[in-house]
This record gives sequence, structure tokens and C-alpha cells, in this order.
Amino acid sequence: MTSKKAISFYLFLAISYLHSCKNQEPCPIPEEVTYSNQIKTIIETDCFLCHAPDVYKTKASRNKIFDYENLKKHAESGVLVGSITHSTGFIAMPYKKGIKIDSCNIELIKKWVKTGMKN
Repeated sequence: MTSKKAISFYLFLAISYLHSCKNQEPCPIPEEVTYSNQIKTIIETDCFLCHAPDVYKTKASRNKIFDYENLKKHAESGVLVGSITHSTGFIAMPYKKGIKIDSCNIELIKKWVKTGMKN
């Protein structure tokens, strides 16, 4: 491939990528995020396979995140956001390799933590 063709090809790919990003709908983040209204459902849907009250004791982590008080402790320590964003130094959650919580749900959890973790 000649230089001009290669440049044109990569320019086309870059423009296509940027255009596709523009069409994505922003996450619908409410003014107030609370455990009861949003976070509890996310945790039950994405985390209860291993962290439900009747399951967590049989799993290696033994992390209690199935109620407000316990989840708040993990949020205050930074473990919750570090784990769900797969940040360096944290065990990526969900634990299955390559699986990540929906980005809009991550944003909801981050806002919940940032705004004081209201119940």
C-alpha cells in the first residue's frame, strides 16, 4: 500500500470512528442517585451471582456488598469503583475475564459515591 493510500485509509477509519461515537446516546444520569433508587438494582443484577447474601460465603472473596451499609464501606474505601472500573491495583469485577458492568451503570455508581452515597 502506498503512503497516500495508507494515510487515506487511516484517515477514513478515524473519521468513521469519531462519527460513530457522536451518535451514542449519553447515559441518563438523574440529578440524585441513591442506593434504594438505582444502585441496589445494579448490584443485584451484576454482582449477586457471587455476592448475594446466601452465596458470598461460598465464594473466595467473602465480600459482603448485598446491603447498603456493607456496600457503602466498599465505596468509601475506593474498592467498589476501583474494582468495577478495572483500575490498576484492584481485582476487576465482575470477576469473569473481560466482563465489565455497563458503562452507564458505572457512571451511576461513580456519581453515587461522589455525592455522598445516599441510601
